[in-house]
Amino acid sequence: MTEVKEKEETQWIVFWTLSGREKRVKKILDNFIKENKLEEKIKQVLVPTETKVKILKDGKRVPHEKPLFAGYVLVEIRKDAKDVISMLQSYAGLRPLLARDPKKDIPVLKKEEVEKLLATIKEEQERRKAESPFLPGDKVRIMAGPFENFTGVVDKVFPDRGKLNVVVTIFGRATMVSDLDFDMVERVR
Repeated sequence: MTEVKEKEETQWIVFWTLSGREKRVKKILDNFIKENKLEEKIKQVLVPTETKVKILKDGKRVPHEKPLFAGYVLVEIRKDAKDVISMLQSYAGLRPLLARDPKKDIPVLKKEEVEKLLATIKEEQERRKAESPFLPGDKVRIMAGPFENFTGVVDKVFPDRGKLNVVVTIFGRATMVSDLDFDMVERVR
């Protein structure tokens, strides 16, 4: 006897939050989902971002991650889990976008829209990975921030975020400097 698994039907709902709080709301929701064991009802929380390059006054180029849709968080929810929407509203201060006609349900994204959005996100991540100029073990000099002009060794590289961790020696002790942008360091030969 073969067991046939039903494919769970999910839908993407767009929630509104204050602009600039998208990442914070995503972290809050991820913790809320784990604490309340809602992994089966809420499949994923998404804040699509793109990387823009800011040029500072001194001419340095610094990558800056910016949401594609300011003030919006996308949540993939099982279709039979409508009760979760009110939980999300009360916990994280989210508001679902409302339909123009009050008699209709909360609008959901179409499958084509979601596929296009996910493809865009995947392209952005692959582009960032391809641009990773550092490898673990590379010797680098920190060019900005409180550890400016310190020399250290790359410990970990996060190409999808455009960041790396560097170990520097301060007063004879190895100290980890975390989440440095690629543009904040330069390779030393």
